[in-house]
Parts: sequence; C-alpha cells; structure tokens
Amino acid sequence: MHNRFLIAIDSGKHSTKAIMKDEEGLQRVKFRTLVEEVENFGADMSPNSDHVEFQGKTYLIGEMLDESKMDYRLTKHNQTHQICIYLAIAKLLQKSKRSIAFANICLATNIPLSLYKNDRQKQAYQEFIQNGGEPICLKVNGKAFVFRINQIFVLPEGIGPVYSNINEFRHKRSLIIDIGSLNVNYQEFTNLIPSFQQMVTADLGVNLLRSRIADMLSSKYGTTISDNDVERLFRDKYLFLNGVKQEDSKEIIDGLIANHVKEIFNHARSRKISFNNTEVHFVGGGSLLLRDFILDEYPSSIIHTDAQFSNVLSFLQILEAKQNG
Repeated sequence: MHNRFLIAIDSGKHSTKAIMKDEEGLQRVKFRTLVEEVENFGADMSPNSDHVEFQGKTYLIGEMLDESKMDYRLTKHNQTHQICIYLAIAKLLQKSKRSIAFANICLATNIPLSLYKNDRQKQAYQEFIQNGGEPICLKVNGKAFVFRINQIFVLPEGIGPVYSNINEFRHKRSLIIDIGSLNVNYQEFTNLIPSFQQMVTADLGVNLLRSRIADMLSSKYGTTISDNDVERLFRDKYLFLNGVKQEDSKEIIDGLIANHVKEIFNHARSRKISFNNTEVHFVGGGSLLLRDFILDEYPSSIIHTDAQFSNVLSFLQILEAKQNG
C-alpha cells in the first residue's frame, strides 16, 4: 500500500523520539514532551516548539514551555502523550516524499513496564492512541494532517538495543538499565529472551535527582534553585550566585549524583537482579547525563552513544519483523 508508513515512537516524560524508514533512509524526530493547552495564541513560534490543533483545542508543545509543564504521572494514557505521539507522526510524514494523504500508520510505541504486564491496561491504551479506529485530524503549525493508525503494537519500555542489534545479544545474558526522567527501568535478557520476572521499575529517574540537588543547594545557600537552574548545573558543574562561583557547590552536586547512581545499582540488587556473567547496558537520556558516575560505580558498564534512540530503534525492528512475518 503506497500510503502505508511504519513508525516507531518512544514518548518519554522528558522527550518524544520517533523514527520511520523510507527511501531516503532513517528519518528521526525528537522534541520535548511539554504540553500546555492555550487559547488565542498569537506569539511567534520559537525553534523546537510547535502549535497543534486537535479536536477543537489548541496546544503549545516543546521548548517554549518550562519544566513545570512536565507530566509526572506514571501512566501514558493521557492527552500529553496522545498529542505528542500524533505530533511525532505528523512530523515524520512531513519528511516523506511519498503521498501522505489519508496515510495508514503501523505504529509501535512504548508503555511502562508495570502497565505492560496488564492486558486490560494495554488494550485500553491501544484503543486510546488509535482514537477508537477513527481518522486522526490535526493541524501542526497551520498545516493539516489526516491519518489513521491501522495497527498498533504496544511494547515495554527499556528494551534498549537488544532487537536493533540482534547479533550482539543473541548468545549473551544482558541487563538493560534505562534511565529516564521519571523512572529507571531494568530488563534482563538471555539470548534475546526477556525475563518477565526481571522487568523492574524504580522511581529513580533524573527528575528525582534534580529535585534533590535543588533542595540541597536552596537550603545551603538560602536561595531558590529552580528546575531550569538545575538543568544548567549538570553542564556548568558549579552554582553561580550573582556571578560568583560557589567553589564548594561542585562537591555537593557530585556527591548527590554519586549517591543517586549507587541507589540505581542497589535497587537492582534489592530485587535480586544478578550482575554475574552479565553485560550491563545503559540507555536513555539519563545515562548520558550520569555517564562518568556510572562508570565510576561500575567500570564495565556499556553506555550507548545513541542512548535516547536506543529503545525506539528496537521498536522499529520489531515492527518490521511483525509486518514481514
């Protein structure tokens, strides 16, 4: 079918990542999962932000919004992720040179591990994202899109590169640790087969670490540290107050990060996840942020350079296999 598109999407709490393979190769999009309903919006759009109209409502999505707009709910069965998934599809269709009129979408997308184990929740989420089987009509920055999600496969978060690089994992025991904004997901694979019992989630995402750093520095220096401030602290390593570098702030920040990484490993051990004869792979945007501290704690860790797209690349591989099977 000429207007059939295979699309994989990982809609995370921090950012939404999506890929589609076409004649030009692999198309990718990524944007912040920050959504706010707006009325009479007339401001100029900044880069990395989008204006979406859907079902009579208007939404602003992306970096024009601050961190307070992040959705902290565990579930993805909500309008934030629905709108971001539809926006990701529209952005990928826009990159295609094929006709996108009334496009038929075969979609693979993610769901939290705890919800993946519940068939009823999975089914409800599938129907929600498919819009009850009805055509999905939306405008993105004034351009109209109409498509239908004919097929949807809901896959567990945190599978990492296991299925996008099958030969590397075919004869190994591997532990995938996916560090996101809200949660850390642990999945154990033996010769490509996931262990259902070792699908574990911990509330140890990077946002918890951000809050700890903000609280500690606010208390220490008697000033308010915002989420946006902490975002810069990861990069700058020091707190600057009125232009003055606080020399002892680096030790505080590094100590909190190191302890947080220890918690990530200890939670796995507390759930009887074994590190013996196991390759430990880190994916997710948080793994890049915490890279040096992860390697200090567990030097043999493998931290994937394409960590943010690691899951969604496997989703696409699974989707293609299901279509060809």
